[in-house]
Amino acid sequence: MELWLPYGQTEIPVRVPDDNFYRIVEPRKPSAATDVTQIVENALENPVGGLMLKEMIKPGSHAGIIVDPLIPTEVWREATKILTTRLSTAGIEKTQIFLRKRLTSTDSTEIPVRNLDPAQNSFTEIGKTAMGTAVDLDPELLSCEVKIMVGLTMPHFASGFTGGPEVVIPSGSSIRSIAKNRSLLTKGFPEALNTSSNQVLADSFEACKFAGPIYTLSFLPDGWGSVSEAFAGDIESVFMEAASRYTELYCPRVERKSDIVVMSAGNHFGIDLYHAVRVVVNVLGAVRKDGTVILVAECSKGIGDQTFLDYARNFRERKELSAELRYRFKLGGHVNLFLKEMLERCRIQLVSVLPELFVRDTFDLKPSQTASEAIQKAIRLEGRESKILVVPKGDVTVPIMESS
Repeated sequence: MELWLPYGQTEIPVRVPDDNFYRIVEPRKPSAATDVTQIVENALENPVGGLMLKEMIKPGSHAGIIVDPLIPTEVWREATKILTTRLSTAGIEKTQIFLRKRLTSTDSTEIPVRNLDPAQNSFTEIGKTAMGTAVDLDPELLSCEVKIMVGLTMPHFASGFTGGPEVVIPSGSSIRSIAKNRSLLTKGFPEALNTSSNQVLADSFEACKFAGPIYTLSFLPDGWGSVSEAFAGDIESVFMEAASRYTELYCPRVERKSDIVVMSAGNHFGIDLYHAVRVVVNVLGAVRKDGTVILVAECSKGIGDQTFLDYARNFRERKELSAELRYRFKLGGHVNLFLKEMLERCRIQLVSVLPELFVRDTFDLKPSQTASEAIQKAIRLEGRESKILVVPKGDVTVPIMESS
């Protein structure tokens, strides 16, 4: 059987022996083009919990819309146009759009935006959480009486899901705040999609309370480059509703744990190793202990984070790295710790453009030039009777066991 997997801006083939093939799981392809206007208007007219946007508006005040650029550009542009029109009609004097810094730059010539950068902007401390995180907020964002988050609900290795609480940490806050929040991961990484006992998530929600009421419009991806639904309302209600709906749509049930899981990190997270390794958490529930995950990620931008590379070079053992991060935490090192914990649970083969010796010696990953080569290596290691699960959209798909 031959399949095609996303790889950078293109696709690559992978051949899976028929005797070893178990299943392929991916989102259903949309049957029609997305009507973004209808999706946004429907969400705003039918908010979760009944909270209408106009109830948060005082005429003459200023509004700030914070955008996660993981949302397809044409989608967030249409959403901000609709929101701006509604805000103006309700009496908002000025609306400013803030764009969260992400991996890739976004062409925003049609709509003027202000880029949020945790390393460059000045910040105002607005409080401290019970877990000790000093909450810094961009002063221009802080001055907006009405704050609206336009987000994308996606699985996240640290917070369980995105789609709401990141409006403050990390979107509008400083390196100091982000580092303190992420340092909570040294106490243990949550399971995929865990929101009930997630310290990073709880800390992020508490940080949002210092910023005042925040209205949220959160999209669900369709898995094929656009969006499928949206939810609007207060930040916590929208987050929980969107996360629940995401689980219904993108968490296919599997009857067994596979010996080998082949997954693509997608064209966004697969752009560098720092982000690609984080999506491995999405398939951990579907691979047996000590099995093999084949991660297909082009890594055209290389490693992606200097600290991530430095920690990989300087700390070979997980316990040693964990002790260092508890004493002197630095952003980037937490992803290295995450990777080391994943490697204690399964083997990870990487299909990328990175030099093979570098991948093997620095990160303890097993490199392969092609996905088909990686499968043959994995079968030799796992056994001729091993079963293979294929997850082409590994950035959005989280397969879980039938009994879960």
